Amino acid sequence: MQRRKFVIGVGALASGAAAAVGTGAFTSVEASRDVGVELAEDANAYLALTAERDDIISDDGSDGTLSIDLGSEETDEGGAGFNDDAVTEIDGVFRIENQGTQDSVSLDLDESDVQDGVTFKLQEDTIDAGEGTLVDVTVDTLNEDPEKEDGTLVVGAEA
Repeated sequence: MQRRKFVIGVGALASGAAAAVGTGAFTSVEASRDVGVELAEDANAYLALTAERDDIISDDGSDGTLSIDLGSEETDEGGAGFNDDAVTEIDGVFRIENQGTQDSVSLDLDESDVQDGVTFKLQEDTIDAGEGTLVDVTVDTLNEDPEKEDGTLVVGAEA
């Protein structure tokens, strides 16, 4: 099976009204590290991504993106890729944390650029300031034969 690799990015965009008033508060945020937009460093962003599964995820550090390698051709244990005609669930792949000051921030995952057969699920849809949630990944090869190499997951948030 071909190597599956996804780049997940997060950054913060304050609303125009908040920028005009000059506050640090935000009412919504949507970010993707694969577009030509200047973003805050992750340490200063309203949302942060943290790798939870070092065996399949890497943080390249240069722009705060996380790369998930699903189904590599070769593993340390001798396996290769995902089983055909199976559903593989991987819990707690990465964490999204609310680094802002507002509580009850609703999260959303835009999977429109993620290949068929691969889905991401938030363990919690809403997080408070200083809290986070894990994201699970499911790879379904029963009905789909994922062929696309790369995809991008966009993480959005709204207070």
